Amino acid sequence: MAPRLHMKVRPLSPNVYLVALSLILAYAVFQSGGIAAVDWDGCMVALGLVALVYFRFTSNDDLAPPLQWWLHWPALLLLIFIGVQLAPLPLWLLRAVSPARASLTESLQPILPGTGLAPISVFPSATLAHLLRVAAYTVVFVLTRELAWRTIENRWLIVAPLVVIAGAEAAWGVLQYSPDSTAHGSYINRNHFAGLLELSLPFATVNPIAALKMRKYESFRHAVVISISLALAALMALGVILSLSRGGFIASLASLIVISFLTPAGRLNDLRRFVTIGFVAAAVILASFFLAPDRLISRFGEIREITTDIKPDTRTQVWKDTLRLVADYPIVGCGLGAFEKAFPKYRTFLPQRAVNTVYNDYLQFLAELGAIGFAISAVGMMAVVTSAVRAVLKSGDSTTRHLAIASFAALVAIGIHSLTDYNLYIPANAMLLAWIAGVVASLNFGSREVFIT
Repeated sequence: MAPRLHMKVRPLSPNVYLVALSLILAYAVFQSGGIAAVDWDGCMVALGLVALVYFRFTSNDDLAPPLQWWLHWPALLLLIFIGVQLAPLPLWLLRAVSPARASLTESLQPILPGTGLAPISVFPSATLAHLLRVAAYTVVFVLTRELAWRTIENRWLIVAPLVVIAGAEAAWGVLQYSPDSTAHGSYINRNHFAGLLELSLPFATVNPIAALKMRKYESFRHAVVISISLALAALMALGVILSLSRGGFIASLASLIVISFLTPAGRLNDLRRFVTIGFVAAAVILASFFLAPDRLISRFGEIREITTDIKPDTRTQVWKDTLRLVADYPIVGCGLGAFEKAFPKYRTFLPQRAVNTVYNDYLQFLAELGAIGFAISAVGMMAVVTSAVRAVLKSGDSTTRHLAIASFAALVAIGIHSLTDYNLYIPANAMLLAWIAGVVASLNFGSREVFIT
């Protein structure tokens, strides 16, 4: 009998996985942010395949060090909690954790007699779809951290795709702008277009600063990279301005101010440092408002009008009514993704337009996840922010510190914009945030040789 030949599969380069991950993000971005189920379903399948191949054919020696527990457990607990929202519970237990949901189930007894089990979610199919989304974002987080470890010799490589994709989207949006149209790129909603750009802008802005401080501009290749990064940063900033998104403009401005506070040279004394920071921040603010078109400035003028009783803002009305929904589902929420089905009962204003979102990520998470799920999410997000801040303050490596500054500025931007919009319910933008969180989780990596030896 002839002996069997065992072929050893050669492991793929980390750059191959990075390209694959980048193509998935690019596809989601240019398909209107992945909001169509068919588009995002394809992205999730592709993410699953990339993860499967990566962990099947990557040796244990090449895998990243174990994830810190404060980043590991919130992600795992959130997935478990959403799963619990889908689990059929006996009515006696449902009454204890969600009386409003139990009452809704009991009201259906004349139509569906004998119903003894029901899930926490009022719209289980939507909750299942969002559970799969969260699982996909978790895969992006893990893969990004893994690839950051594999490409640690060139830390900025892991965020290069974000800058390129957002730069292309920004160019598309700028070309769209006209007196009759705002910049929105491939997105339907200009606010979500601005959300994509505000998450990527800090990386395009900080990279040239880091390169100049390390005197990398002396080589032709680095000079070209710096010039391209600056051009893309300018395109992104212009794209945000021409989107006429008030939330996006304020969020991007805040991220640039954060960068101006954190990047000045450490050799300046306290007084000179404070003065320098003040001048840079003032210049950023003045330049932003100088470049802002009259249409954007007039939109800020509407803020005063919408606070009157004559012309109330839709967002304000939705927020008020959502608080009533939160009061009925305080502990475990109405189910992730189930807001649209649960809200009509609490709506007090005329149905002049469909309402399928709260226009506030925090409030919508609170309504859909309840106090328990919201706390898990908040702890996880605070762990990411704290890790970024720790790297900014304590990292002795200039490259790592500047990457941490860009990551923290991006987190600040999306944190502000989420107060008035729902970027985290847009798959491409949420995937981008998961990517940045994976980068933050890799900031504690030192040299690979330290772990290998």
